[in-house]
Amino acid sequence: MMANPAATIEAIRRDPHFPRLKAMVIDATGLAYYADKDAAFAERINRRLPFGTVTTVAGYLAALEAEGPGGPEYQGLINELAVGETFFFRYIEQFDALRAVAIPECIRRNQSSRLLRIWSAGCSIGPEAYTIEILLKQYFASQLEGWQVHIVGTDINNAFLEQARRGAYGDWAVRGLSPDTLEACFDRQDRLWSVKPKYRQWTTFMPFNLVDGAIPSYPHGIGHFDIILCRNVMIYFDEATRHRLLGNLHKALAEGGWLVVGHAEAGPQMNELFIPVSVPGATLYRKQAEPPVTAAASPAAAALTLAAAPRRAARTPAKPAPRSAADAASAPQSAAPQSAAPQSAAPQSRAPASPQSSSPQPSTPSSASPSSASPSSGVPAPPDAAETSERSSQLEACLARVEAQRLDPAAHYQLGLVEEELGVGDPVAAFKRALYLDPRFVLADYHLALAYWRRGRLVPAQRHFRNAREALENRADGEAVTEGGGLTVQELRGMLDLWLTGEEG
Repeated sequence: MMANPAATIEAIRRDPHFPRLKAMVIDATGLAYYADKDAAFAERINRRLPFGTVTTVAGYLAALEAEGPGGPEYQGLINELAVGETFFFRYIEQFDALRAVAIPECIRRNQSSRLLRIWSAGCSIGPEAYTIEILLKQYFASQLEGWQVHIVGTDINNAFLEQARRGAYGDWAVRGLSPDTLEACFDRQDRLWSVKPKYRQWTTFMPFNLVDGAIPSYPHGIGHFDIILCRNVMIYFDEATRHRLLGNLHKALAEGGWLVVGHAEAGPQMNELFIPVSVPGATLYRKQAEPPVTAAASPAAAALTLAAAPRRAARTPAKPAPRSAADAASAPQSAAPQSAAPQSAAPQSRAPASPQSSSPQPSTPSSASPSSASPSSGVPAPPDAAETSERSSQLEACLARVEAQRLDPAAHYQLGLVEEELGVGDPVAAFKRALYLDPRFVLADYHLALAYWRRGRLVPAQRHFRNAREALENRADGEAVTEGGGLTVQELRGMLDLWLTGEEG
């Protein structure tokens, strides 16, 4: 290959076998993230060449085809392609929601079996899975005494799994954790932080391909989970793969089980399959339980939800008062589910909060669910009259706000979020109107880019991702993003970097 790296990467891009190689790998891994990132993909190929005596794209393609996705070199390439940035207690609002609502419900529901199963799907190097064990043992140790608790982390990247099994991390993975948490949960070993043995007893790791693997896969122990975390995984998949995976995750959950997804991964299909349960700062998704769970809700869940309810009601007075997340977790399942808007990001608090000191954060459209959305319980079935009326009211409230405040960019932005979630209207036009009124409205650019990406329009999507990044230039890292519900400039930059890494000029 050429000595000049830039020239080598360009030669790989222009090789006639390159499109076929890229299509084959995306098909095997679901990583549609690279569909419009030829330079980034070519750079990863360049890292693998020469492969033995193979020095050409054609030879490399033939070698991968011969060994298949399970082969060692295919795995090596996957290791280069997969994104592994993660850290402990990432998006702590979601862990607070699990602690306050989902985990207590699972414990009540499973009293007879005394079995709790949790899946970290796309676990990367393991902090998410270990965070769950830390959470369970810090807050539910007495309730889970004598139980069988299984936490399984899976990933397509074997190198990530090897690090996860070691359980030792640099400062970046534990950034922001309090000194007390570090002392309680980690041992310092040279320059690494090693998860203490007491927080590694329930957690195991194994390779699993979310795209090609059968789900449920009972021979692999993939199925009948009480909680599944699949966060910041589906953003790399195309819409067809995402749709199929959501259906499979639904099948892998026990009746009444809970799904946690990333803040940019909610969409209309979520509400077709799951019951959205909103708590301050997060939305969880629940599979319909049969028979319905009727146990009393936890005081912590009620307190969290009631604290945020006045804020939600104040923003959208036309809406009925929201039911509490505790109601949604424990009430008879009879009403139709409500919607939650697409999410962009939640603020990253840095250490696990205690039940007594938890400070609820307001639930906002860009960080959790639309300001007009509220939790409900119900059967994921075709919309009935009540659900149709509810969704119509939600949309009408946004349209009324736009009519009354035509020059308010936030009104158009909120309308775009709701239209995108409900699959009605023209959310692209709504986001464009918001940007016309305020060209520096960075979240409008970001959601417009996501809307284009979901529709397969990759060129304008990349343009608006770049516009959003440019709008953040010269802004302080800790500054709050408009309509971001506490999202900071630094956090949004990190999200944009994932989309813009290796972009073509």
